[in-house]
Amino acid sequence: MNDKTIRLEITESQFQALAKKKLVDVVALYDAVNSLTIAYPDKASLLNKFLSNETVDIIYHGGSSPGTKRRVVLQKINANGSFSAFCIESDASKSFKIEKAELTVK
Repeated sequence: MNDKTIRLEITESQFQALAKKKLVDVVALYDAVNSLTIAYPDKASLLNKFLSNETVDIIYHGGSSPGTKRRVVLQKINANGSFSAFCIESDASKSFKIEKAELTVK
């Protein structure tokens, strides 16, 4: 059998958020975040929030209300940069694109 070692460098809060997920899902998430950080270095702060399932404020430059600030709970991100998040204001899960999202600083 050809075993492969997987080494992830994550913070304690990221570990707590990821501990209940399946390893294969954690590895896929980690790989997506890393590859997207290379493709979109200006989005690194937002991408890293996916590893800790944080609630964040974003300005989304797309959708029905472009430029609107939204408070969202990040759910899932795909390798192509599309992601889903629960929008607190609209009480619904929505789809976004990483290139149109901007993390706001509190």
